[in-house]
Amino acid sequence: MSEPIVLDAIPFNLDAAKLAAGIHLPGEDAELRQAWETLVRNVTRIARPKAIYRDCTVDAVTGDTVVVEGVPLESRVLAGQIGERRRLFAYCATCGTETAVLEDALEVLERFWLEELRLSLLRQAIAYLHREIRRRYRIPRLAGMAPGSGDADVWPLTEQPKLFTRLLEGRATENIGVVLTESLLMLPYKSSSGVLFAAEHDFATCQLCHRENCPNRRAPFDVALWRQNGMDGTP
Repeated sequence: MSEPIVLDAIPFNLDAAKLAAGIHLPGEDAELRQAWETLVRNVTRIARPKAIYRDCTVDAVTGDTVVVEGVPLESRVLAGQIGERRRLFAYCATCGTETAVLEDALEVLERFWLEELRLSLLRQAIAYLHREIRRRYRIPRLAGMAPGSGDADVWPLTEQPKLFTRLLEGRATENIGVVLTESLLMLPYKSSSGVLFAAEHDFATCQLCHRENCPNRRAPFDVALWRQNGMDGTP
């Protein structure tokens, strides 16, 4: 069993002007713009996005189950994506806990801005994690899945503890500060966990998700893929 690898010096860039467009900051309001730029500087000064991952061996793929180092992951879609592969990477990435010290001094609008900045930190942490795994293991293309992503039966959120307590050995909390609550939420909220694996084609669970107005959608719903995976219900 391999040791988890911690990435705790992830470089990032918060482009105040570019991100301002994303939060629809009024360009003519000098006071708001100054508050925004101050917040971006403060977050840039203290933020430390992080990630942790483990190189895991796939023992078997049977029906709707992928057995990873003795841990059964129950997902028909995951089983279909893994196929004959014998390796996957369990991971957790986060915006980090450091920016929590800013919250008490912020107005309501500024707290909304902070969440957007944290989302950018998380996305950059995930992108860095992908690059690091591709580089280290010489994998041209990665795809991934996360419990609770996509429609509910794609990979149920109830599978989340298997990642945290077994495949990552509880180290996501110990090493990068991410806590899994009893209701299966991750704290900080801008955190993500799942598995990554080598892929021949691009794949995202968004392709198996019916939520049309999801702000984080990365790919349109794919009827053919839905049917290919034998999903229940009407596509």
